[in-house]
Amino acid sequence: MRSYRILAPVIAILCFCVTLVLIGGAAFPGDDAYINLHNAQVLRQGFDSAYAGVPALVGATSGVHLAFLLLFEAISYSDAMALFLLGMVIAAVYALGLFDAAVNVGCSGFEAFLISLGGLVVAGSVFQLLNGMDTGLAMAAVAWTIKLLTDRERTLWLPALCGLMTFVRPELAFLAGGAMLLLLCEPLSNCFKAASILLCVATATPFLLWYWIDTGAVIPSTMGAKTYFFAGQHAGLTVSNFLLAVFAHALPVSFPLFVCCFFIRPLSLRLLLGGFVVAFLAALIWRFPGGLAHNGGRYLFPFVPILLFGVADGLSSHRRRRTLMYAAVATLIAPLGLYAQASLFENGLRGFHRSSELVVRWMNTELPGQPTIMVHDAGYPSYAGRFSLVDLVGLKTPDAVEIHKQTTFPSAGRSRGDAVAAIAEKFHPGYLVVLQDWDVSFGLVAGLRAHGWSAQEVYAGTGDGIPAENVYRVYRLTPPESS
Repeated sequence: MRSYRILAPVIAILCFCVTLVLIGGAAFPGDDAYINLHNAQVLRQGFDSAYAGVPALVGATSGVHLAFLLLFEAISYSDAMALFLLGMVIAAVYALGLFDAAVNVGCSGFEAFLISLGGLVVAGSVFQLLNGMDTGLAMAAVAWTIKLLTDRERTLWLPALCGLMTFVRPELAFLAGGAMLLLLCEPLSNCFKAASILLCVATATPFLLWYWIDTGAVIPSTMGAKTYFFAGQHAGLTVSNFLLAVFAHALPVSFPLFVCCFFIRPLSLRLLLGGFVVAFLAALIWRFPGGLAHNGGRYLFPFVPILLFGVADGLSSHRRRRTLMYAAVATLIAPLGLYAQASLFENGLRGFHRSSELVVRWMNTELPGQPTIMVHDAGYPSYAGRFSLVDLVGLKTPDAVEIHKQTTFPSAGRSRGDAVAAIAEKFHPGYLVVLQDWDVSFGLVAGLRAHGWSAQEVYAGTGDGIPAENVYRVYRLTPPESS
């Protein structure tokens, strides 16, 4: 049993080591990872040279992840490697949580090892653990919540984790609240219950105060910026369309393991985990329905530990034969999820990351002084560039959020060009950096030109096998009164 328990996190660590060798160093396939690195830079330096006057926690979804990143940066030779090592440790802890949860419900050591291995394989989860974002930490939090809820004896680790979960990712508040309610309804001593409440509050309070002091809000507000910019809530997306998207995007790569969720025991735990899934999906439908497809569907990956816990429950019950049949079918389908996520990961590194490096290097060399530049990818230019930036989405420029809230959001995106022009009028950027795919989808350049701005292309990243949709273009902007 012990050797299998050690082997589970070792496999996760090996996945990271192999990836590090294959890609030639610490790099990440999406811009949000570099927002994390930039936020850590701001905390270390004490000021933000890119987004003047903007606190570090603006644009930081996970305060817990950011705090861990600062700790790892203190012991790493580079900040990018620190983020990579943090992801590796999270993956190992995640695998260990899955292993222990499976053992808790009666699986053998070998079966528990296979469950933990499935945590890397199902839906290509390992590539979400490698993305440099807080996805892996959310997956680990869910796995360990299940593990602690299935322990034979209650410990104070559970309320401590519940206090942190809202600041791992805001939607985990559903799970944290349910887990605490479940704990308080159990026949435990009043002393233990009081200690649990106090510890939950104690672990949450530092992060709550950190956000409140730094941003004026008690929880992260990044979802609000995305909600108002993408404006999916008013775009006519029905619940049936959303569910169709879930079946088309998520279920094929987990089929038929999701059936095993009905095997979860005891009933109270099944209701808690099912309620978490329903509450999260309902909130996503209401606020950000398009988020399903973002970053390879990363918002859905905290459900993977729940799927695998259902498998563990099935294997250790009278439904074992059915569960083995489902697992056999899932094994045949698993390469589909791995291939899909591997392709997204590789395309992100070859496309987004390489294109970001090239455009920022060009701007650092070719643009004189410290011009104000408007961007929609707020991370890499602030991490590696030397410019004053305006984030037209609003993750790092709070004023842009209010403009999208008043203009883009109520129009279901039809007036997004008006909002972008209003942001430009407020901040007077000299340049716009736009990904070709974004410009095609959202008409950013056309929106500026429609309001009298002159937008002259001065750079178009090409070569190095970068896909056309990942090409960054730089436009010199001239306001209407000067054009």
